[in-house]
Amino acid sequence: MKAKANNFQTMRELGFYQQAAVAATLLERMLPNYQLFAEVTNSGDAELPRHILTLVWEWLTVKKAKINFSKLSEELELVTPDVNDFDIFGVYPAVDCATALDMMLSGIEQQDAGEFLNVAKISQATVARLIEHDSIDADITTEAELKKIVRDHPLMQYEMDCLAELIALVSTIAQFGREERQLLQNWVAEQGLTNLGMELISTD
Repeated sequence: MKAKANNFQTMRELGFYQQAAVAATLLERMLPNYQLFAEVTNSGDAELPRHILTLVWEWLTVKKAKINFSKLSEELELVTPDVNDFDIFGVYPAVDCATALDMMLSGIEQQDAGEFLNVAKISQATVARLIEHDSIDADITTEAELKKIVRDHPLMQYEMDCLAELIALVSTIAQFGREERQLLQNWVAEQGLTNLGMELISTD
C-alpha cells in the first residue's frame, strides 16, 4: 500500500486550494455512481449532487461567490441513501459519493484541507469495496491475500495512477479560474471512466 500512502502525502503538501481542486476533480469521477443509483432505484435526487459540485467549482474559481454550504450539506443529507434500505451493491458507491461530497463542503466551510484528503481516501475505498465484492467467490483464505488482490487489481492501479497524475497537474496551478476549471474537467472527460471503471457519458 506504499504507493497510496505516497499519493496522500504528496497531496498533503499541496496548498489549500490545490487540494480542494484535486478533491473536486475526484468527485467528478465519483458523481456518476450516485446518479446511476438514483436513476436505477428511482430514489434520492440525481440532480442535487451535480448542482452542489457545480457550486463547489464556482467557489473555487470565483473568489467572491456567496454560497451557503451548510444549507447544501443539509439538503445533501436528505438524499443520501440508507444502505439498510437497498439490497444492491450500488448503494455503497452512492453513499460514498454523497459522503465525499459532504466532506468537500465541510472542508470549505471549516477551511480544513484534511477533508479534501478524505475525499481521495473515500474514492480509493470505493474502488477497494468493488474489488472485494467481485472477489467474493475467489479462494481467499487470509486478509493479507485479499489486500494483495485489491492492491494489485488493475482498477486500483488505475485509481492510484489517476490520483498521482491529477496531483502533478494541479501542483502546477497557482490560481484557479474558469480556464483551470475547464482544464481539470476536461482531464476527467479524457479519462473517460468513473473511479469504478464505468464509461462516462457526457452531459454537455
